[in-house]
Amino acid sequence: MPFACPGCGAEVRKRPDRAWLRCGVCGAMLRSRAVEAGGETPVFEVEVAGRPETRRRVELPWDESQRRRLAVWLAWSSTLTLGLVLVLYVLARLLP
Repeated sequence: MPFACPGCGAEVRKRPDRAWLRCGVCGAMLRSRAVEAGGETPVFEVEVAGRPETRRRVELPWDESQRRRLAVWLAWSSTLTLGLVLVLYVLARLLP
């Protein structure tokens, strides 16, 4: 999902949560950090590296591929966590 470059206003086609963001028009290195990661629209603060006066808040909705990856990751992590709890329970019952 594109957002506006805080330095020149041109469209940046990469998501702000990616590393090594660079504006294709002005060539500025962009730094971003997540402000609010939960909810329907994650919020990021994006600025040109070394120029904090260019800081902007960018709200981008989750896309479908991110939702799918998150759902798969949550399913696997829940399964592994429950499996580890079961293994620890069995070990606690078998060992005095």
